[in-house]
Amino acid sequence: MVGRRRVSLVLLIAGTLASLLAPARSQTVDAIDQAWRGWMAKYDKSGELVVLHGDRPVREAAIRRSVDAPVPLASLSKAITAVCIAGLIERGRLSFETPLSQALAATLVRVGPPADPRLAAVTVSELLVHRAGFAAKQDVANAPLADYLRRHTAGRTAFDSQLKWILRTRLTFEPGTHYAYSNAGYLILGAIVEEASGRDYESYCRESVLLPLGARDAGLDPAWRILSSYGGWRMPLADYGRFYQAYASGNPAIGPQARAWMMSPQGKQVGGGVHYGLGTFVRPTRIGGGNFWHWGAWTYSLPGAHDGPLKASYSTFAVRLGELDVNMGVYLEPSLRGDHAHGELDRALGEAARSVGRWPLAGQ
Repeated sequence: MVGRRRVSLVLLIAGTLASLLAPARSQTVDAIDQAWRGWMAKYDKSGELVVLHGDRPVREAAIRRSVDAPVPLASLSKAITAVCIAGLIERGRLSFETPLSQALAATLVRVGPPADPRLAAVTVSELLVHRAGFAAKQDVANAPLADYLRRHTAGRTAFDSQLKWILRTRLTFEPGTHYAYSNAGYLILGAIVEEASGRDYESYCRESVLLPLGARDAGLDPAWRILSSYGGWRMPLADYGRFYQAYASGNPAIGPQARAWMMSPQGKQVGGGVHYGLGTFVRPTRIGGGNFWHWGAWTYSLPGAHDGPLKASYSTFAVRLGELDVNMGVYLEPSLRGDHAHGELDRALGEAARSVGRWPLAGQ
């Protein structure tokens, strides 16, 4: 009898533990929504959330906004530019080692050579991974922007004008030696897309990358086209989630040559096992091909602009968890400040996504 009681007690304890642990293993996508709403309430933000499992939205939510409205993406635009560059490399129109002097040969005839001869030798690879030699706090793509916008519209791209600002700058670091996040490199990459494709930047990227991935409502923000290849795209968050599926293992939007380059940390490290690849931070994983993420933000105020008062304040975040085949995107207003809050949202969404045991089926 005593033996049977002990067995029964063990079984009872095991059953109780199983019942306590089961909810944690069988959370639904509601867990992600709740984690996002808790973080948004803590920081008093308005905005949107989208969650995609594979290329299919499984949750769209909004606070004081509509989930269908296009949102500006700020620096999440860099991933679009990088995937466009990757396509040109796969087609043989560029290589990762193509120097700026060759990639922009025709453009440099129009705008003039760089004041620092080292910039002419900077490669496409160094531009992609923020190792072109610019200083992180020396945002030469935006430094003269206010003067320009007092006399010109923000609603048109201006690659030649912005290139002139950049090309007259002396580099802070020897190219290839130092990671320093900068908009300037991605402005240059947008001009390279135009020269290598023979098309305008927006239509080429839209038709060659975004439409094939299902981002049908993507375009440069009519009010901020000046930000173009480093910060100018806008689209519904679900469309950006579909675009982010380009980073899934085997997705043809990134060909084998570019994918191998993207996943290799050599010459791309930023610390902690993380490197910068095609417009995103990358952490390779044993399952799912890696995790990818990026933050964006645009805060700007210019009362005396040519277009009338210009004002913007928002942040964006995208993350792909490869082992789950999940993409998540967040848009919030006003812009977020402080690295602690960024990391807190990243962890909250990641933990909630990993707790999901029942993803909605097709049609649900």
